[in-house]
Amino acid sequence: MASDPRLRAGDADRDVVAASLREAFAQGRITHVELEDRLDRMHAAQTIGELAVLTADLPAHAPELPGSQTPDAKGAKRRRDLRAGWASWLGVSLIVNVIWLASWVAGGESPGYYWPIWVMGPWGAAMALATLTQKARDDDS
Repeated sequence: MASDPRLRAGDADRDVVAASLREAFAQGRITHVELEDRLDRMHAAQTIGELAVLTADLPAHAPELPGSQTPDAKGAKRRRDLRAGWASWLGVSLIVNVIWLASWVAGGESPGYYWPIWVMGPWGAAMALATLTQKARDDDS
């Protein structure tokens, strides 16, 4: 939860609370009438504090709203996202290289044009840039 409950709530904040309320309803923790009442109050809420009240009595009370993470938690999430991005790049790179290799072997002639570079190159460059900017952010912290 944000450190200052007086901060204005946005649509993303309301989406987090709505998901939490719907999950509580699905688990049988609140009734349909309570769900509707809380959703109405959620739409009328103007601050983070008003939203926090709506989920305070639920087991997973005070859902984490955007902007409420500590800088360390945000950095850790960005690093996890980068690792996932690199893993995706590696997986796709392997697949396109296998396809290229299979077409070369099946064709029986020269290897031909190495088209996987057009998949791997731009994506890899974007990932490298993201990694370097992440490292710069971590160094600044």
